[in-house]
Amino acid sequence: MSHGTPSSATPQAGHLQPQGQIVRIRSSDRAPFGGVLASWIVALGFSATCDAFERDYDVWVDTLSTGMVRVYNRDLMRTRQEPDFVLVEELRLGQAPGAASVQGPGVFGDIVGLAVDGSGRTYVADRASQEIRVFDSDGTFLRRFGRTGDGPGEFQALGGVVWHRSGALLAMDVGARRITAFNSSGEVLSTSAHNGNTRSTASVWRAETDTLGFLYERDWDSPSWARRVVKHRVLPDFTLAPVDTIDLPERGPHFDSIPTNWRPLWSVDPNGSVWHGNTNRFLFFKVAHRRDTTLAVELRRPTPLLAGRERDSLAAAWDLPSSLLPRYKAVLTLLRVAGDGRVWVWNPYARQRWGMWEMFDERGHHLGQVGITVALASTPSPVFGDGTVTGVTHDDSGAQYVVRLRVREVD
Repeated sequence: MSHGTPSSATPQAGHLQPQGQIVRIRSSDRAPFGGVLASWIVALGFSATCDAFERDYDVWVDTLSTGMVRVYNRDLMRTRQEPDFVLVEELRLGQAPGAASVQGPGVFGDIVGLAVDGSGRTYVADRASQEIRVFDSDGTFLRRFGRTGDGPGEFQALGGVVWHRSGALLAMDVGARRITAFNSSGEVLSTSAHNGNTRSTASVWRAETDTLGFLYERDWDSPSWARRVVKHRVLPDFTLAPVDTIDLPERGPHFDSIPTNWRPLWSVDPNGSVWHGNTNRFLFFKVAHRRDTTLAVELRRPTPLLAGRERDSLAAAWDLPSSLLPRYKAVLTLLRVAGDGRVWVWNPYARQRWGMWEMFDERGHHLGQVGITVALASTPSPVFGDGTVTGVTHDDSGAQYVVRLRVREVD
């Protein structure tokens, strides 16, 4: 099956249509956050309506003859107003500018990247100072390295960082179009050109790695309406060798400037499978190593229509015919897979002040909604670990902080 979104799996009505062999999980058998304790009821064929499914079951698993698995999750927000989990702040890095010298390690100017290594050390890429600062797992400042320049370990425009399982921190200089590999002590391991011929004007570099040692990034030469993800092998000298390209669903170039129009979302799980979806659907897909779509996951929540006065005012503001605007509002802004395999999607329009995360396990089963007490920036992307989320927030004055949040189940 194609690695793109299958047309047969994405009907215009906005939901997948159940068929084939069904596995149903009752609400009373839902697995808790800490383990899988579900008991299974198996039925051959589609023998109940979707209304009955949503009354009696939280998860409906449909295996097609092709081997692709479709997972339908009941919308728990219809029956519960409060989140199932909450992200609790357990560590905060940073100081307001007036509290220390501008050169102090706790004063951040323009954070463009975060990384967390296997020991829990946090690496903060700050473009304002063109340096990377390292903090221990308890928040103790350890060291800083990097500065403005063209030499080894220096940056013209620091754009982001990612931790690689080999024990190296890879830092992208989007100005010089090169990647520098550092060890955890800040020593330069190598510097190599990357995307040297690209015309991209991207100022922030987002990359993800898997446990197999591959690195994934957006193809810098692909426009946003034809997004591609490039898979690289990280060679012993830390240069990147592209080995595959995953094409995400496309939209025409004339849609690119239309407000609220959907855009692709993607992330990579620890085993190297690419998960993708778009901002206008509670629906996402898993693409395995063979580039086959092996799993389709849907949260059966209606996508709000862009209609009426809101549609007309938006069309007028952008001087566009309302017929060119998308039918639905954008309902998701981020999709990320954590180090423990759980899938997180950010819903900014949930019934909370700052929105809520929807959390799924590696099978696509909806574990529930995750409320937050701290508003996290979407850029740079938060780092999702084993039950933790590390991201950037700011206070009313605009000062930036790095926070580590831990998932707690709501009693």
